[in-house]
Amino acid sequence: MAWNDLPMDLLRCISSQLSIVDLARLSIVCTSWNLTLANYALLGFQCYPSPWLLLPNDVGEASDTLTFYDVTIEEEADIGCQRRFSSLGSLIYGRRCFGSSDGWLVTLDKIDLQPHLFNPLTKAKILLPSLFTIPKDQGHIIEPEYASDGSIRFFCNEISSYFTVDEEGLRDIYFHKIIVSSNDSFRTTVVIYGFTKALALTRPGDQAWVLGPQLPPYTLKHDEQFEDVYYHDEDQRFYAITHFSMVLSFDLNGQNVEIICPAMQDPCWRNRHSDYMYYIAFMSGTLLKIERVIKIYKADINQTNNVKTIGFFVSKSEPVAIGSSYSCPQWVPVKDLCGYSLFVGCNQTFYLHHMVAPGIRPNCIYFADHLSDMLPENVNQDAGLFELHSRQFQYFLDSDSQSNWPPSIWFTPSLSIS
Repeated sequence: MAWNDLPMDLLRCISSQLSIVDLARLSIVCTSWNLTLANYALLGFQCYPSPWLLLPNDVGEASDTLTFYDVTIEEEADIGCQRRFSSLGSLIYGRRCFGSSDGWLVTLDKIDLQPHLFNPLTKAKILLPSLFTIPKDQGHIIEPEYASDGSIRFFCNEISSYFTVDEEGLRDIYFHKIIVSSNDSFRTTVVIYGFTKALALTRPGDQAWVLGPQLPPYTLKHDEQFEDVYYHDEDQRFYAITHFSMVLSFDLNGQNVEIICPAMQDPCWRNRHSDYMYYIAFMSGTLLKIERVIKIYKADINQTNNVKTIGFFVSKSEPVAIGSSYSCPQWVPVKDLCGYSLFVGCNQTFYLHHMVAPGIRPNCIYFADHLSDMLPENVNQDAGLFELHSRQFQYFLDSDSQSNWPPSIWFTPSLSIS
């Protein structure tokens, strides 16, 4: 029997025992397998999920190569755990990852601020509108200023805050995270942007972004800010969490907003010595909040920052009865993830069970570089895992290394082309 005559049921069975990299290799055996495996998801083919960590390199964004660390491979030699994709050209050169979801990286350049959805395995690319098309309002105005030497600075106005920044810094200061829906055929995309951390939405093919849900001030002195957004497959809605732990949901058009959890009365505050990042996810139908505590300290006389994650706290939303007819959701601490592990950072938060993804540790939080201000001088390879039961850390990268850019991010590879 020739390879191309192998029954599809048998091919499907074989694929379920392979990693995504082996599945890609399988697709080049013959033409018929290539055509079949190109549509593996539609035909019911599955391989075990493999979370990868994007690694920094010695030349930063001046590279056409991506290198990932596969955490499911248990080998002593680092080289055996790495997946390298080279000769990617303009697909990655001069761009930084601001998100990832279901096999797609979301990359952004510094000049045009045009996001791309990019699959490094298939080299498929989907264009999104420039972030310059986000509508101007009283909380968001960006105007270019051209100097006599030809350089460009941007004048930014957010309510009563004014500042200028050069084109090198605008992208990494002003834009925080990009989230993409998964089973929505339109691939609705949400960006968290600005110092006030507002939301805007778009879809491939759109000419511009539209404003997302708006937030009232938390108090007279403090504004509410969006920290993370999660797309929930089951009801096809986005869920967003704020710095004060308010959770709201909205549809794929940014409309029909519902308050899921009210704001906390006593939130954590950022200060010059620490940063707090908040993530949100649904796991087995339960709404989870993940709080990340990051220590910030001066590393040397050059006043560069060192950052290190020093704690995580996981809570779930549970209704608590008040009186006879009203229940108010409250956050209840979680000490066990029932064999699952969470993956947080600039990527869309996701979870995997250790029986489904052999090689990952159960009841852990895998984390990658993520700060309020993702500038090169603030990023120093803060990636690893946190074990919930023992509350112990394992760090994956050498924080003393000179290579710290691009920031690490979690990525789950696939063979998707659209």
